[in-house]
Amino acid sequence: MQTFLRLLKFTFPHKILVFTAFISSILFGLFNAISLWVTGSLIGTIMGVDNELSNTIDPDNSINYYLGQYFDIALSSASPIDKLKIVCIALLSAFILKNIFYYINWVSLSYVEFKIITKIRNDLYSKIQNFPIAYFDKNKTGELLSIMLYDVGQIAIAFSTTFRVFFHEVINISILLTLLILLSYQLSFIVIVTIPFAAFIIMKISTSIKRKIMRSSYKIADISSIMSEKISGIRIVKAFNMTKKEIELFFINNYKFYQLQVKQRNLLGITTPVNDIIGVLLACILLWYGGQQVLITDSMSSTDFMRFIIFLFALLQPARKLGNALVSVQSGLVGADRAFSVMDIDLYERKDKGLVNKKEFSNNIVFKDVCFNYDSNSKQVLKNINIQINKGEKVALVGSSGAGKTTFVNLLLDFYKPTKGQIFIDDVSLDKISIDSIRKIMSIVPQEAILFNDTIKNNLVYGLDDSDNDKLIIEAAKNANIIDYVNSLPNKFETVIGERGVTLSGGQKQRISIGRAILRDPSILVLDEATSSLDSESEIKVQNAIDKLIQDRTVVMIAHRLSTIINADKILVFDNGLIVEQGNHKELYKMNGIYTKLYNLQFKNHND
Repeated sequence: MQTFLRLLKFTFPHKILVFTAFISSILFGLFNAISLWVTGSLIGTIMGVDNELSNTIDPDNSINYYLGQYFDIALSSASPIDKLKIVCIALLSAFILKNIFYYINWVSLSYVEFKIITKIRNDLYSKIQNFPIAYFDKNKTGELLSIMLYDVGQIAIAFSTTFRVFFHEVINISILLTLLILLSYQLSFIVIVTIPFAAFIIMKISTSIKRKIMRSSYKIADISSIMSEKISGIRIVKAFNMTKKEIELFFINNYKFYQLQVKQRNLLGITTPVNDIIGVLLACILLWYGGQQVLITDSMSSTDFMRFIIFLFALLQPARKLGNALVSVQSGLVGADRAFSVMDIDLYERKDKGLVNKKEFSNNIVFKDVCFNYDSNSKQVLKNINIQINKGEKVALVGSSGAGKTTFVNLLLDFYKPTKGQIFIDDVSLDKISIDSIRKIMSIVPQEAILFNDTIKNNLVYGLDDSDNDKLIIEAAKNANIIDYVNSLPNKFETVIGERGVTLSGGQKQRISIGRAILRDPSILVLDEATSSLDSESEIKVQNAIDKLIQDRTVVMIAHRLSTIINADKILVFDNGLIVEQGNHKELYKMNGIYTKLYNLQFKNHND
C-alpha cells in the first residue's frame, strides 16, 4: 500500500487532468447506466413484456417504483412506434455521450501516465548518474539497466491498470451497484455479500503472483547483466572460443526465467475462470430468487427484474476487469519497489551548494596522512600518504600492479573519499571544493580510451560547454596527431565510430582521447598508462601527442614503461600502499632500491 500511495504522489502535478478523467469516468458510468436502463425499457415496455405487476407493487417495497413511474409518464402519450423511436434516440444518445467521455478519460489518463513514467525514469537516471563511483564497483550495470527499462515499464502497467481499471471500473461498478440497490435491495444484498469472498480469493492469487514477479524481476536483471557483459566483450568471447559456452549459460538462465514466467502466467490465467464461475454462480442464485419474486410472491415487476439482470451482467464485466487488475497491478508494484529501492539509496556525490567554486589551479596539491580502503572489511590500499605536487610539475607514479597507483589517482580525481586524512588543492580541502569545478580544472586520459557510439567531433568535444568552435577542434586534432586519419575519412569529423570506438585502432582511440583532453585545456592532467597497450608505431604518435598535451600543465602520470617518465620532475614509487621512494630518475636510480630494480628489469638488454 505504501508503494501504491507513493506512486499516486506523482499524479499531484497533473491534478487537473486527473480530475478531468475522474469526472469523465463518472459521466461515462452514468450514461452507461442510462443506456442499460433504456435497453431494459426497450425490452420490457416496447417488446411486450407484461408490466402490469408494476402497478400493484407497494412503493415502500420498491425504491425503483418512482423512477419507473417517471419513465412511464414520459412515454404515456406516445404511440407504440413513437415510443420505439424515443427509446432508440435515447439509447443512441446515451451510447454516443458515454463513449465521448470514455475517450476524454482515455486521453487524459494517457497523458498523465506517460508524463509520470517519463518523470520516474528521468529521476532514476539522474539518481544513478549522481551515485559515486564506489556504487558501480559493487552493483551490476545489467541490473540497473533492467530496472530502468523492464521495471519502470512494469510501473507503466501499474499506472495503466490503476487509472484505467480501478479508477474507471470502480466508478462504473459503484453506479451500477447503486442502481441494483434501487431496483431491489434484497437481491443486491446477495451480490454484496459475495464481494468479500471473491476479493479474498483474488488477493490470495495476487499475493502468490507478486512473489513470482519479484523472482522474475531479479532473473531478468541477471539476464540483462549477462547480455550487457558478454555482448560488450564479444571479441574476448570469440577469441577464447567461448561462444558455445556463453550460449549455454544464457539458455540456462533464460529457461529459469521461462519457468517463472509460466508459473506467473498460469496464476494470471486462473483469475478469469474464478471470476466467471463466481459471477455465473451468483447470476444463477439471483435468477432463482428473483424469479420467485416475480412469478410467485409478486414483489417485483418483470420489467424491474429484467433491468436488474441487465445491470447485473453489465456489472460482471467491470468486476472481472477489476479482479484481473488486482493481479496485474502486482507486477507494477514490484517494478515500483525495485525502482524506488534505487531512488531511496542515500548515496550522492556531495552537493556543490555552499562549496568553493575553484576556477583555476595556482599553487599545489597536498596529500596529508591519506589512507584508503574500499570497504570496512578490506585491507588498506593506501597507507599514510604524505606528498606535495607543485604547479607545473610532472609527477610519475610507478610500482607493481596493486601497489596503489590507480587508487591515488582516483582519490585525486575525487572518485573516492579518503578513509582517513585529507587532500588539499591550493590549501583548500578537496571535500570543500565543488565537484563541478574540480572536474573543470582536471582531465584524464585513461589507459583504455572510453569513447561513445557517436561522431568523432562529438567524442572530441564531450564535456565542453562550447562545442561549435571548429577551429579549436581542428587544432586539437592536429596536436593529438589524429587529423590525418580524420581527413582521410569521407565524413571527416562527422564519422560515427561505433560502440566504444570499435571501428578505430587502439592508437586512434587513444589519440581522440588525448584530443578530448586538449580541448578541455585542464590545469591538472592525469595520464593513466596512456601508452601501455599500444604497438611501437602507435606509441610514438601517442607519445608525441602527450608531449604537446603536457606542456605548461601539472601532470600526474601512471606508467609501466619507465622510458616514458625518465624526464619527470618527481617520481613516486609505490609498494603495498606506501610511497617508499621519491625523487627524479637519477636520484632514484642511485638509491639502488625498488625503482632501480624495476628499471633494470625493463632495460637489462639495453645500454642506458
